[in-house]
Amino acid sequence: DVYKRQIRPRPFIIRPSSPGTTPQKETMENPRPRPRSRLTDVVIDELTKRLDARQYRPGDKLPSEHALCAEFDVSRTVIREAVASMRLSGRLVSKAGIGVFVTEDREKPIDFVVAPAGDPRWALHIMELRAGLEVEACGLAAERRSAADLSGIVEAFDAFNRATRDMEAAVKADYEFHLSIARASNNPHFPALLQAAVRDVMLDLNIKHGGKTPEELETYETRNVQEHEAILTAIMRRDPGAARAAMARHLGDSIARYRKLLSHPPA
Repeated sequence: DVYKRQIRPRPFIIRPSSPGTTPQKETMENPRPRPRSRLTDVVIDELTKRLDARQYRPGDKLPSEHALCAEFDVSRTVIREAVASMRLSGRLVSKAGIGVFVTEDREKPIDFVVAPAGDPRWALHIMELRAGLEVEACGLAAERRSAADLSGIVEAFDAFNRATRDMEAAVKADYEFHLSIARASNNPHFPALLQAAVRDVMLDLNIKHGGKTPEELETYETRNVQEHEAILTAIMRRDPGAARAAMARHLGDSIARYRKLLSHPPA
């Protein structure tokens, strides 16, 4: 019975904070607090796998909140946050007084139809949406990020820098950088909405690079590296104001470019 199978997240590895210290592993004898946001991610990831594998089919009712708490060994708050995040992304739906159900195939989750790259008005709308979402997420990340969160952001930052000659890899690393910041906000709705609403747009090479000359692309990528570094530095310093300002500048350049295109359309 899949509902009775006990699934527990892997123990966290505690990284040494300075050279010469020994990493410690969480055990029953040496328990360590587990960040709630990470536990929420564990539940979301596992439930998503079950939905993708059709273990829970469209229209199926999920196990009760009590059963999920027991299975994952987490609090009701963690389960509620995970379910709320998956409702936001369109994978689950709540029915008052009945329970939580897998979204029917006919119920379309949050999605955006990818318009042609040459449509600046559509691109502007997406960038404005991202600004409203990511500026606040970035400020919250600076306030709330854990060491593990910061490690994920740095890893994505380094991957982007290594991939500057590989446009496809660079676009994927850029998306992971922004997603890791959304996760570091420790509000599961930010990454859920980013994944549900704009993931395909951010990963589309034609939209991101369409219409740019090789020289313009090189300038664009160089500026991206510098702006990513400013964002990362503010988050490392736990400076929410600087983090919001850095993300606003980063996304604002693209918004200004699309607004200029709309004001002065090509002849």
